[in-house]
Amino acid sequence: MASLSVSILKDIAMVGMPLKSKGSLVLSSESTDRSLPLDLLLVLDCSHSMLGEGIDVVTKSVNHILDDLLRNDDRVAIISFNNQSKLHSDWTKKGQKTGEFIANGGTNFNAAIEKCIEFLGSQDNNENERAGIVLFLSDGAAQTPARDSSIQSITDFGYTMHTVGVTNQAVPKELEKMAELARGHYFHAPSFEDVSNAFTSLFNLGKTVVYAAPELEVTVSSGTRLLNLIQSPQGNVITGKINSGKHKISVGHLHADKRVEISFDLELDNVQKGLNQLASFSFQNKNAILTLKGTEIETELYDAPINQEVTLIAQTARAATATKSGDYAAVTRAIQKLETLGHTLPVASSRAENLTTVSSMTDIGTRLETLGKLQASVSGETKIRRE
Repeated sequence: MASLSVSILKDIAMVGMPLKSKGSLVLSSESTDRSLPLDLLLVLDCSHSMLGEGIDVVTKSVNHILDDLLRNDDRVAIISFNNQSKLHSDWTKKGQKTGEFIANGGTNFNAAIEKCIEFLGSQDNNENERAGIVLFLSDGAAQTPARDSSIQSITDFGYTMHTVGVTNQAVPKELEKMAELARGHYFHAPSFEDVSNAFTSLFNLGKTVVYAAPELEVTVSSGTRLLNLIQSPQGNVITGKINSGKHKISVGHLHADKRVEISFDLELDNVQKGLNQLASFSFQNKNAILTLKGTEIETELYDAPINQEVTLIAQTARAATATKSGDYAAVTRAIQKLETLGHTLPVASSRAENLTTVSSMTDIGTRLETLGKLQASVSGETKIRRE
């Protein structure tokens, strides 16, 4: 069973004052959770810019998946696109074959994503029984980008989407953005050998999914706002703001013996005396309530400890998002704070080391891919996946 916890930087504040603070939410799995079979939807760029090297990589990739990577319970469907899109192949099992791929026409990412949404909408809603993954292969040269809202809706079906930048001319920027919006990761794979390595990584990761694109129910109390929700350690933006009321948010797949972390900013208009209930979170009959004590005693406030895990998650998220934006001064500051925190919280040291490794990579595609491979264990230790 999954576990859910939520914390604030300091769980006490002065009565009658507004409050701005940091908070974190942690969703963890257990080693006994059962992994799910895969539903893999391939979305393949067959436009003119993929002629030659690109379409060869696409063809070899599909054959590699069907011949070598699928388990008996897994299945794959294929959408191909250029300036238009079509369902190239409905659900197919291991060892079966699909038709050939031909490169021509323009590159319409929006048509591809809309066809993806149409296909997912026609299927049974089985996110509790199967791990849904959309795998988008392209050189990234979009003439018509996809709408953000359409990409984000992929998670509504219990799917996440990973993007793979193929050929030596791959443009990572749009592909990485799409992966982040759909709670997935970007893989930089110019050659078929690179794609093969990326697929091995993805399938090894996919075989550990225990909850598919978990949807959390969030209730925010009146006078409270949650802002800048960021999934750590990958630095994926979940949403910019949640006002008072009831909401639902989706996060990336939850994997066995791993955890999903969300860093957020909190604003409270006025601290009341005694117990303040700020927000509640629920998933799979698990509930976590964020509370704050209002006090009139200054010494009680000053003596209250700072929650180190909130700092850990906040600084990890800051370093990851700054790495994506290229703000290396902010990356350095966040890593320095993690190194300092490591003196009292050992897991912070591994985060500082891993984030230093990622931020020092000169190739943007490799940097973004490696950032997406960061994972946090249930204990909070962070490692880079190396399949």
